[in-house]
Amino acid sequence: MMVYRTKWIALITMAVVMMSCESPDSLKPVSGLEGELSFTGSWPDSLKAAALVILSPGVMYDEDNIGNYLLSYTNPIHQTSDFFVQLPPGSYIGVVVGLLVDPGLFVANLDYYLEQPELPIIPLSEPIQGSMLIREGEISTKNWTVDFN
Repeated sequence: MMVYRTKWIALITMAVVMMSCESPDSLKPVSGLEGELSFTGSWPDSLKAAALVILSPGVMYDEDNIGNYLLSYTNPIHQTSDFFVQLPPGSYIGVVVGLLVDPGLFVANLDYYLEQPELPIIPLSEPIQGSMLIREGEISTKNWTVDFN
């Protein structure tokens, strides 16, 4: 009899706990940019890695001031790779850059590098402006190919 009573108490306790838990209404869908960065030709010896950088909306592209408008970037890569960058809705500028220093060192010391007069990067692609419109809850797709030939 005691076993049945213990089981009933456990069952009732679980039911009360489950009914008292609130579940979220829903998770908001993310917005952002996805695609592929690809490379053709021989990778230059001076480059340690490459990354797609996203610049703040509403700015004019200036390759000498990328650090002033840097909003986000992909993981540095050494070969063709897929990417995803989560972004709020807006119109962005994107450009593929080459890193002239070790990517781990660059990311670990990003604040230091952003304070320097020149970043250890070089543009590898023309900037994509205007066509990178990110809408609420949507993921836009854009692919980049860098030709080293």
